[in-house]
Amino acid sequence: MSDFVDLNPDIEDRGEAKYFHGRTGILDSFQHRMKWAEKDPKKGTTFLIQAAPGAGKSALLYKCGELAEGQDWKVADITLDALWDATTLLQALGRSKEAGQVEGAWSASMEGEIGIPGAGSARLGGSYERKKTPAPRNTLEVLQNGKGKLLLVLDEAQRLGKHTPMHHAHRASILLDAIHNGKIAGRPVMLITAGLSATADVFEGLGVSRFKDNCYVELGPLKPEAEREVIKDWLKKEGRTKEDPTLWIDAIMQKTHGWPQHVAAYAQAAALQVRGDKRAMTPQGLQAMLEVGKMKRIKFYESRAKGLDEDHRAAIAEAFASAREDQTQTRKAIMEPLVKAVGKEQADTVFKRALRKGVLDHRNGRYAIPIPSMRRWFIDNYFI
Repeated sequence: MSDFVDLNPDIEDRGEAKYFHGRTGILDSFQHRMKWAEKDPKKGTTFLIQAAPGAGKSALLYKCGELAEGQDWKVADITLDALWDATTLLQALGRSKEAGQVEGAWSASMEGEIGIPGAGSARLGGSYERKKTPAPRNTLEVLQNGKGKLLLVLDEAQRLGKHTPMHHAHRASILLDAIHNGKIAGRPVMLITAGLSATADVFEGLGVSRFKDNCYVELGPLKPEAEREVIKDWLKKEGRTKEDPTLWIDAIMQKTHGWPQHVAAYAQAAALQVRGDKRAMTPQGLQAMLEVGKMKRIKFYESRAKGLDEDHRAAIAEAFASAREDQTQTRKAIMEPLVKAVGKEQADTVFKRALRKGVLDHRNGRYAIPIPSMRRWFIDNYFI
């Protein structure tokens, strides 16, 4: 059997896809919303992509950003704190000079508040004098004072959950409402964001619940034709093989189920194997590649299950052991073995942790272990 030497780091479950195919309906919907926002900025738009880990959310965000730049939109990647912190938002927008002015004004204002002599205050003959400084701008004012078409890109949005301090959540809510409902006068501003299951619930808690047509996406696996093209690109462009790759593509597709993270991991392993075998596609190379892909896939599952004790994993596996591969379960059906294993109070904590980790995926009021091979891994390893 051919030896496999992994020359590249593991495929990450976020970031730009090296080879992107499919998702055409979603991309068409996104472009339609951009054109709509250009015609009438008062319409407003939040475009939300929700999916389990490894479904290609970040890659899709990157692709949408490329499309926006091609239509002369300014694209800014933002972090969560840019929703409530004016300085952070200004820096993300490339307006660092203004960000420094805000910081200076805030510093002077604070010095005045606590009576420290300096830029904001002075003690003169026992009296108190405060110098006039401009008030720091909030994030909504930052956007209102800008110009041109703007797309804000926010990944990992599920982190806006209950652990966000209340005062930050309130400020974020004001900004999100303004973007969503077109309250930023005079310019089209859109937000495209992605997160794990229940991200839509997080946004609803912040006042964003009614998404416009096709602006809420529950992202699933790639369609077979798109999956096939991704693998082919890896083999032809990275592996540089001149042989017919059909056999290898079919073998990979039997393992990946269209899940983009797995597709990329197996396809990268395939390309490296072919290059190591001087562009030949041998039966021994195929088996070596499949073993490497399997190891990468298991490593990914272990990373998602990290933080769940073995009895937690066993209870989740039990909840799905008797269900069909494509069958979802109710919250009650999952909670019953969890309560039996760890008690009612801890079971609720474990359930929510499994959602945050992407071990469970929320689907129309029910739940699933999102990837078929991940579900099989849980049952084979933890169901007794």
